[in-house]
Amino acid sequence: MTCGKIDLACTKCRLSEGRTRVVPGAGPCPAKIVFIGEGPGKDEDMRGEPFVGRAGKILTEALENAGVDRSDVFITNLVKCRPPGNRRPRKDEVETCRPYLESEIKAVKPMLACALGQTVANSLLGNKEPMSALVGKDWTVTLGGLTVKMAVAYHPAACLYQRKNLKMFQESIKAALESAGLP
Repeated sequence: MTCGKIDLACTKCRLSEGRTRVVPGAGPCPAKIVFIGEGPGKDEDMRGEPFVGRAGKILTEALENAGVDRSDVFITNLVKCRPPGNRRPRKDEVETCRPYLESEIKAVKPMLACALGQTVANSLLGNKEPMSALVGKDWTVTLGGLTVKMAVAYHPAACLYQRKNLKMFQESIKAALESAGLP
């Protein structure tokens, strides 16, 4: 079941040209928390589900370490189609896809949104701050007509390339879950 209105045959931007599937968010609707990544990777594009590859495994483990089952949270991305070569989504692609994200947020009605990575945080906050200025601070964003508290965590893929980020990532996820009233 998808939350919100997502066009699974969308061709509104260039990302549709190379994708296998549109990847809508997944999880309960409503949910106390929504995790927002950049965009689908190869595994997500093949399966049509968000965060099911190696980075998804790290996110799932962080949730479990905090005592929360993945099925209790909503997980989505800024863009619903895989950017070529796993590059960061471009501003125009994010803006084209934003109505889908906002539709999901409106349907999920989270207490808190957790931006996974600098690209997501900067896009939602409309700033260009480094991760050091974003993580661990309380933010507020308006998405889908709802004003929502927002936390920022490193993207789980950052833990794949620099294992030293894993502990901080897990702590950020746990703090976000607690802020949303979980577990």
